[in-house]
Amino acid sequence: MQCLLVAAAICAMKVLFLVYFICGWAWARPAILVAYHHSPPYSVVHADGGASGMDLEILQLVAAQMDIEIRTVNCPLSRCLLMMEQSQLDLMMGLLKTSERQTFLNYIEPPYYQLRSSYSFYTRADRNIRVEHYDDLKNYSIGLTRGAVYFPRFNQDQTLRKVPLATEEMQIQLLLKGRVDLVISVDSTFEYMLVSLGGADQIRKVAYQEWLPVRSYMVLSKESPFNEKMPEFYQALRKLQADGSLQAILSRYGIESLSDAEF
Repeated sequence: MQCLLVAAAICAMKVLFLVYFICGWAWARPAILVAYHHSPPYSVVHADGGASGMDLEILQLVAAQMDIEIRTVNCPLSRCLLMMEQSQLDLMMGLLKTSERQTFLNYIEPPYYQLRSSYSFYTRADRNIRVEHYDDLKNYSIGLTRGAVYFPRFNQDQTLRKVPLATEEMQIQLLLKGRVDLVISVDSTFEYMLVSLGGADQIRKVAYQEWLPVRSYMVLSKESPFNEKMPEFYQALRKLQADGSLQAILSRYGIESLSDAEF
């Protein structure tokens, strides 16, 4: 009889453990898989696989409001976009809106910052390369980041000698080796990277540059289950804008986001 009671107690404990496990799993915070590419200081991927930067700080505030867990997946920009298209990842930060990207991405409104951005071209300091007008670009090979979009005329120009590269670090390396004549980038990202890689004194900006209004968005893969939370993303971003939390983070990174009226 005693043995039967012990056995019954053990069975009851197993059932309780199973119920606890199932309930705990059911109530676990959902984890969102975030495509994260190295574009300092806004998104920084560390050698040990960790991530930091402005985009992650903003996303952490959004995730806290929505009670979701963030899991970053580090990848070059073009690979990140492919994984989003193939529905392997849920969310990506800092993307401009294009018709091509809208075929596989849903853009979360509102954009978390908007400004006028400068697209500039860089060459080696010791080379006699002069670019004062757009048409001067046709004389040179131009390194760019695969998957990135720049200003429309450049994006659509099939006559230029463009050399797609996986990362901006590779752009700098090939420029220093003389494998490309020029590289194109956004000033703030490229010049921060130059300082961190120690190449600032070997590279100079050419005279020609292009200014463009930029809206930067969070996006979801169209097949992500988090699409059903689009209204919550919207509400979270609006709250961060209203209470000043969003601009406080942007300001630490030197960004003063323009209002819709200013943009």
